[in-house]
Amino acid sequence: MLNAIWVLTRARLQILRNSIWRGRLAGKLGALALIVLIAFGAFGLYSFTRFVVGALRSPDFMEVLREAAAQNPELPSDPAALLAAVPSLVLLGALALLVFSSFSSLLSSLFLSGDMDMLLAAPVPMRAVFVVKFFGGLVTQYLLLLALLGPILIGYGQGMGYGPLYHFCAVLALLLTPLLPAGIGALLVMAVVRVLPARRAREIVSVLGGLIGVAFYLLSQLGGQFARRVATPDSLATLLAADLPLLPSAWAARALVAAGEGQALPLLFYGGLFLATSVAVFAGCLVLAERLYYVGWSNMAVEGGKIRRRAADEQRREASRGPSLADRLLAPLPQESRAILVKDLRLFARDLRNLQALIFPVALAAIWTYQVFSGTGPRGRGGDAPAWAAQLQELAGVGIAFFICLSISSALTGAGISREGKAFWLLKIAPISPLRLLLGKLALAFLPFPLIGTLFLAVLGVVRGLPLPLLLQQWALLLLGGLGCAAFGLALGALFPRLQWENPSQQTTWQTGCLGTLFYPLFLMLILGLVAGAAILGELVGGSAAGLGISLLGWALAIALTAAVVWFSLLLGSRGLERIEV
Repeated sequence: MLNAIWVLTRARLQILRNSIWRGRLAGKLGALALIVLIAFGAFGLYSFTRFVVGALRSPDFMEVLREAAAQNPELPSDPAALLAAVPSLVLLGALALLVFSSFSSLLSSLFLSGDMDMLLAAPVPMRAVFVVKFFGGLVTQYLLLLALLGPILIGYGQGMGYGPLYHFCAVLALLLTPLLPAGIGALLVMAVVRVLPARRAREIVSVLGGLIGVAFYLLSQLGGQFARRVATPDSLATLLAADLPLLPSAWAARALVAAGEGQALPLLFYGGLFLATSVAVFAGCLVLAERLYYVGWSNMAVEGGKIRRRAADEQRREASRGPSLADRLLAPLPQESRAILVKDLRLFARDLRNLQALIFPVALAAIWTYQVFSGTGPRGRGGDAPAWAAQLQELAGVGIAFFICLSISSALTGAGISREGKAFWLLKIAPISPLRLLLGKLALAFLPFPLIGTLFLAVLGVVRGLPLPLLLQQWALLLLGGLGCAAFGLALGALFPRLQWENPSQQTTWQTGCLGTLFYPLFLMLILGLVAGAAILGELVGGSAAGLGISLLGWALAIALTAAVVWFSLLLGSRGLERIEV
């Protein structure tokens, strides 16, 4: 088994070396710049941790702390206990993050990598394949630990004045820390794959990861409201609760502190306990891998979808119902475009990784809606500000609805044509023109603006007491801006497609991202400038007829600009689709 592990590891290293050596110069420079940036960040963490820990242990700070503790008995007079709990807090946070991230990375490495067929057919033991895949899935975790956690622990040791034994134990703890959560994650992966398909499990984990990210965003947005309640002297005592002797992170932390202070007995006890637990969990995974790993992969290899057949009476019932409301609203679209729209909606709901992209805009809409309802209520109508200034201020509120709708639109359509992936050849040979194909995808990209945007603006207008004419102006601006941005983004996706992707996050090309980032604010500024500028000019000219005429002229120019952008985008997109060869 050891010889097979060495052969597989050497092969992976050779592939990595050849990929770097034969890669493009821009990729090499980008990787070098990333390494330099990570090195500067690691040095910054090390310097900051060393400075803070050293400052907390300085005699001047100790004197100030004693004086504060004399006035407030709840404050600790000696920060030694809190400083001793710092490694436990850091390692506990690392273990908590590694438990979730290890499951996702090991699921992709053990079951969803592209070389599994060749490895399982090669004359090597199954345990060797498992070991190589196991540590290959932990490469990212080890790099993050060495770049983020390593500088913090080393800086802590320097600030505490610990010797070389502490630093050696810190490096050893970093190497052993991922084994326990990754071993548990590997056991969970091999158990879950026996029940759920591996791809479906990865999609579920991706959605859970998105929910965790939204939870952190909610804490950052709403945490200020609870900061005064939490920031009390009693909260310092709760930090010590993380140093429970039953947690593996506390074993490693106490071993590190014992190594720094030269206490041999606690170092051997807690260090040996942490080492034995980590190695035992990994050994258990290795023993179970020979059967569970192969069985899980073989089940995944033969799994197939079930063909759903609807009953004949159900089909006749649907045919006798007549056109629905959605059919009437989509009647102006050609039949082929409507088919593309329905196909994309159905495929979007089948992949849970697509739903992950909806989590952030939905959470953002919920947060802003909560802030609107818990705000000051209707806007004040008094003041000496001119009407055009108040109108310009109210028009800025449409940006919230636009951002939410654009985020949902991007999640629905992805990178446009790139969402089709390797199956684009089916549309290429289908009897449908590129223009009608783009019309169907444009309808999907524009769909959130009249649906979700209208609902959000209606709620916003009722809560803030906006007059109906102003609310209609905001709604028209939302539709114009959404239509232009959706059309241009779709054209960029057709001009610069990426069909050879394995993960949905790889669909967008750098040309699409850069040009879209430049176009969206420029187009919105032009639309808003035409409408708001015409309103301001009409207010300055005076006279109801003249002011109304100038305002209508501004709206006419904005509509003409949007129509030109849509026509030009469809033209460019059609040319881009015609150039794609499959």
